[in-house]
Amino acid sequence: RIVSLEPGKLLVQRGSTALRARPHSVSLQYMSTTVGGTDDVILTVGLDDGSSVRTTVDPVTGSISSSPTGRFLGARPVSVSPIAIDSSAATLLLSSRPWISRPDPKSGKHVMAPLSYAPLDHGCSFTSEVVKEGIVATSGKTLRILSVQAEGACVGTADEAFNSNKVGLRYTPRQMCLLVAGGAAQNQQQQERKLVLVTVESDYNEYGMEEKNIMGFDATGEGKGKKAEKKADDDGMDIDSDEEDENEKKDEEDDSDEDEEEKEQRTTSIRGPIPGLPGHWGSCVRLLDPNDGCSTLDCIELGRNESAFCCASVRFHSRGGEALLAVGTVTGMTMHPMKYSASHIVLYRVVNGNRLQLLHRTKVDDGPVLALVHFQGKLLAGIGKTLRLYEMGKRQLLRKCEMRGLPTMVKTLQGAGDRAYVGDMMQSMQFVRYDQTSNRLILVASDKVPRPIVCQELLDMSTVAVGDKFGNISVLRLPRGADANAVDVSGSRALWDSSREDATPKLETLCNYHVGEVVTGMTRASLVAGGAESLIYVTVTGRIGALVPFTSRENVEFYSDLEGCLRTDAPRPTGREPQAYRSYYSPIKHIIDGDLCEMFGKLSFEGQRKVAEKLDRTVVEIVKKLEDTRNALL
Repeated sequence: RIVSLEPGKLLVQRGSTALRARPHSVSLQYMSTTVGGTDDVILTVGLDDGSSVRTTVDPVTGSISSSPTGRFLGARPVSVSPIAIDSSAATLLLSSRPWISRPDPKSGKHVMAPLSYAPLDHGCSFTSEVVKEGIVATSGKTLRILSVQAEGACVGTADEAFNSNKVGLRYTPRQMCLLVAGGAAQNQQQQERKLVLVTVESDYNEYGMEEKNIMGFDATGEGKGKKAEKKADDDGMDIDSDEEDENEKKDEEDDSDEDEEEKEQRTTSIRGPIPGLPGHWGSCVRLLDPNDGCSTLDCIELGRNESAFCCASVRFHSRGGEALLAVGTVTGMTMHPMKYSASHIVLYRVVNGNRLQLLHRTKVDDGPVLALVHFQGKLLAGIGKTLRLYEMGKRQLLRKCEMRGLPTMVKTLQGAGDRAYVGDMMQSMQFVRYDQTSNRLILVASDKVPRPIVCQELLDMSTVAVGDKFGNISVLRLPRGADANAVDVSGSRALWDSSREDATPKLETLCNYHVGEVVTGMTRASLVAGGAESLIYVTVTGRIGALVPFTSRENVEFYSDLEGCLRTDAPRPTGREPQAYRSYYSPIKHIIDGDLCEMFGKLSFEGQRKVAEKLDRTVVEIVKKLEDTRNALL
């Protein structure tokens, strides 16, 4: 409730609103939403269910806006307190993690971003001669004083919702996987379970670290400089004299002046010697601790000219369910023409949660190993044009069954239930079913459109999202009843397979969208605690994007109409038509261009009013709709 403090009308109710949960804390602030504009009265309420509500209050009548903006912040009740950032009003919200809420005067949007800091119990504004704009907070038994710098911290931009942590690697990362370190499944309750991150790295036309050390190459530049030269010229005799002491002091002063330059030079990576013949590779397997800033626990350098391309966490049921690391390697591979001397699948065990132990190496034929996945207590490997299922043995992996004759080369693999989803390097997706009774892999369906698959993500048992080399994202689905023919009731397929290519069911294309950059990876995840899952993708230039599913027909109609209006009203710096660009290789289908919808906030007020009139809505309603969709993701 909003009550009046005006003399003569003391405690008279001016406005009220209904909340979905009990309020935990409240804050009423004056905030400027535009540069040089008037201040708006913003009411922020923290609820017991871990969410917050933000709305505007009329400064004259005291009435509360009927369209509040809510957002889920964490599992703990939300504590709200006013603070100041960059000489402007802001709000500190504390739940399972701290959040900062503030208006952006440049764009007119109200941004809310998590603070990359430990969870706080209580907090309020703090000002002193040293810290002009700070926050004093308690966390457990400690009192902390913080300072949030808006300049250079991406506050008010799209990057403020992410916290990046850089890890220096030796080679180019090819793939990564999470691994639960510990013993067998039945002993993991007694042992401490530790989650580790494994990355495989490799570079073409590069010497390995062992060969570089033999050549005397030092990539960090350590051991070079005046001190090293002085040690090399030293004859080993110790004679005390005043002249030497004075010279040492001068050298120390000179060294202190050049320390910063030397550190920068030593931390800058230097390109090593280039091999004269093709087929040289440098590769390693790195074990990281994600709970300790992704610090390196162990790093194993592979053999000469051996390169690792894929890795997977696998649990063999015949070995007690212990989580092992499988790495696919190729030796002496050249790209054009495609040649290689050997291909292996290497198994490692994580010992004490900080060290990799080699179990055995299995040599494989039929092509390079580019994809591995855990499948029904066994290891499913994509080896060239062959899909092969392995069981673990004492000295090497044991071949159980295989499927030959895939189009070009297996690039990606995923498994769920009795189905395997195979991404081909040139011929799109293949759905494969494993028949346990006959111990066979059967092709269920394939895609009729040739797509050079780079990455894939399983959405459900019949739907998969893929990204290709031309910058397209597509969603493919298995037609209903298509896998009925894959069930061999008579057993005649045990002798021969009479299926033809034209008789194989084809996948349906549900969605198609041209990103404009090569999509190198995608995953289905939720970026906010308690939020709905979205399809997160990353591109070759480091861009992070998301495809958010709509849950109501109202949102579909609203964004379709908004996109249609902005196709003609939004500015075009390059003069290209947005729909033609998103349909560069194939027509856009069932995906709204979110980048185009975000252009609404960059239109002039007159342009926004024209678009709002076409949609039969107000400008405030459209801005709030865009903000709610963004908050549901971030």
